[in-house]
Amino acid sequence: MYRFHRLQLAASTLLLICLSQNSAADTLNVAVASNFAETLERLVKVFEQQSEHRINLIRGSSGRHYGQIMNGAPFDILLSADSLRPGQLEREGRAIAETRQVYAIGRLVLFSTKPLLNQTIKELLSEPTFKRLAVANSKLAPYGVAARQVIESLGLDAELATKLVTGENIGQTFQFVGSGNAELGLVALSQALDSPVTSYYKVVPEILYQPIAQELVVLKDSPAASSLVALILSEEGRQIIETSGYLTADTVPGI
Repeated sequence: MYRFHRLQLAASTLLLICLSQNSAADTLNVAVASNFAETLERLVKVFEQQSEHRINLIRGSSGRHYGQIMNGAPFDILLSADSLRPGQLEREGRAIAETRQVYAIGRLVLFSTKPLLNQTIKELLSEPTFKRLAVANSKLAPYGVAARQVIESLGLDAELATKLVTGENIGQTFQFVGSGNAELGLVALSQALDSPVTSYYKVVPEILYQPIAQELVVLKDSPAASSLVALILSEEGRQIIETSGYLTADTVPGI
């Protein structure tokens, strides 16, 4: 379905070629979905050690980034948390042709700052003692869409209707739980692994929601943009991404 495999094979070679080019140092404006921001910072650290280019990260929901791009925001690359917005940008001529590709597969967890009982996800969400479940806005954030799918798959729509606390993006959703404004949250596994506070989580069975295929797309062509994409798709980049709690396209059949 995607061109990930072909591009990954050439990524390491392309990375070396791009980084060896004697071009002036550039600063890239990279819009990144909130769930992937910490992982991208790790990749950027490697990138900036290997090149003279610098990266300016702009965090936010994929839907918000899409709107900003359509309104003329000067982004060079978008790393979305879905495939919808990159596809729209490509069709609307806002992206460089043939640059859209999957860079990570997101995973959802039920997250808390308090120990979770030895129960299933459905049992935990059905507990009458908890008052708030944090989820991301499904109109802006793909992880919010996945959270809604989980709730629907478990048949808990009515039961949880009055308990939902909605964050604009998955970053704000995570903060709701960390600050105590919600006892539980459906967030990204990568966030739980990076949590600055003692936390507990259960991985949500992937059968309960559609795969979160996260795509990137280049908006302004440049040697610096090509170099960063090459690193993200390289073996080195893939290892950083998987260590951060994601799957990659070559590990998920059909992606």
